[in-house]
Amino acid sequence: MSHDHIRPSSIEGIKQLANRLKKANGLKHSVALDMASKAAGCENFTHARRSLGTNAKPRQAACEIYISVPWRDRATKATGREILKMMVSKPLDALVSPAQYKIARGLIAMRREGPDHIADTYTASSKLAAQEAACAAARTLQFIDATNLKPSKAKRSLPRGDFQNRMPGSDHDSAWFDPATKIYIRANEPYSQGDVTAEQLKWATQHGWTVAAAPWKGMYNPDGGSWLFLAADTSKGYSLDPIILKLAAAPAPIVVADWSGESRPFLPEFVSPGRLAETKAKAAMPKSERPRGTNNSVEYALFPSGPSRRPKAQMPVEGHKAVGRLLKSVLVDTRQRAGVYRRVDAIRCELDNWVQCEYKRDELSDEVFFNLYYQGLPKDDPLAVPPAGRERHIASLAEVVATLAQYYPECPPLRALLTKANQAIASLRAWR
Repeated sequence: MSHDHIRPSSIEGIKQLANRLKKANGLKHSVALDMASKAAGCENFTHARRSLGTNAKPRQAACEIYISVPWRDRATKATGREILKMMVSKPLDALVSPAQYKIARGLIAMRREGPDHIADTYTASSKLAAQEAACAAARTLQFIDATNLKPSKAKRSLPRGDFQNRMPGSDHDSAWFDPATKIYIRANEPYSQGDVTAEQLKWATQHGWTVAAAPWKGMYNPDGGSWLFLAADTSKGYSLDPIILKLAAAPAPIVVADWSGESRPFLPEFVSPGRLAETKAKAAMPKSERPRGTNNSVEYALFPSGPSRRPKAQMPVEGHKAVGRLLKSVLVDTRQRAGVYRRVDAIRCELDNWVQCEYKRDELSDEVFFNLYYQGLPKDDPLAVPPAGRERHIASLAEVVATLAQYYPECPPLRALLTKANQAIASLRAWR
C-alpha cells in the first residue's frame, strides 16, 4: 500500500507512519522517521520535534470525559472501582448519543451518567478486567473523536448489503456512518502486520470498494496484535484519505499498559465534576423553572391496571413489531432465569399497554395487535430456535433499548423501562 497520501500532523502520527514505512520497506528506524517527518512537511525528525513538539497548533479546547468501571474479584472478595479520565475535542453528547452506545463494541455495556461521565453497567471480574473495559471504551471514543464517524448497524456498510461479501480476513468488524458524506464505512481489526493483502485488494477491485490500513492501530486490541483496516464504496468518488489523515494525527490508542487512571473503593459511586455541577445548577434553579420530565409523558388508564403514565409519543407499528419479536426471543429461552424473565415480561406487558393507547382500533387491527407482544414467534424465525447463547439475548435487549430510545422522548416511564432492560442484561451477564 502507498503511504504518499498520509500527512501526519503530530509527533505521534509521525512515529506511527515511520513504523509502517519501516515494516513495508525494511528501512532503518531513523531513516523511516525522517521520511515520515518529510511527509509532515518537515526537513527531518529533529526538525519535526522542534516544530510539532513545541510550536504545533493547539487542539481545539479539550473536554474531559470520565469512564468508571466497578469490579469484584470472586476469589479474593476484593472490590473496587477504576476511573479513567481522557481528553477529547468535543463534549460527550456531541460524540455519541446514548442509543449509539449499544451498537459500538467498546461502549455496549456503558450508560451515560452525566455530561462528562459514562459508567459500566457490568461489574468486572477483577481490577485488570475493569481497566481493560475502561480502555476499550476510551479507544472507541478516541476513534469517534478523531474521525467524526458514528456507530451504525446498517447492512449498507457491506458490499450490496450482504454479510457474505465482507472483506477477506475480516475479524472484529464494525459498521460506521460518515454524517458529512452520508457514506457507510466498514472497520475491520484482525490480528495482522498492518498490510493490505493481495486477496483484499482483489476483493476491493471486484466490488468497487477501497481498503486501507489505518496509521492508528485501532479499538479492539492494539497492544495485542490487532490492526485497524477501513473499507468503503468508492464507486461514486468517495475517498478514505481524509479519515486516514485524521487518524494519523490522533493520539495513540489508550491501553492498559499505559494506565493512568485512578483506583477507588467500590462505594460510594463516582460522581463526575460535570454531573455534580449539573445537580448544583438544578438545585439552585427556582422550582418553577426546573425542567420536568413529565412534560414528555401523559397519563393513561387501562383496566385492571389502573392509572399510569407513558411517553407522549407514538412508536411506529414496525417498531413495536421489531421490539416484540426481540422480547419474545429472549422469553423463549430464559424461563429458568427469573431475573431476566420477569423483567422482560414486565417490559412486554408495559409496551402492550402503550401500543393500545397509541393506536385506535381502526388504525391497528386485532390480528396485528395480538401478534405484537403475545403470540409466539413463527417456527421459521431464526430467533425462535432455542437454546441460544446469552450473547444473543444481550444483543437483542440492547437493540430493544436502542429502538425505544430512538422513538420515545426522555421521560420517567421510558427510564423505568430502560432500567428493567439494563437490569436484565446485567442478569444475563452474571448467568453462569
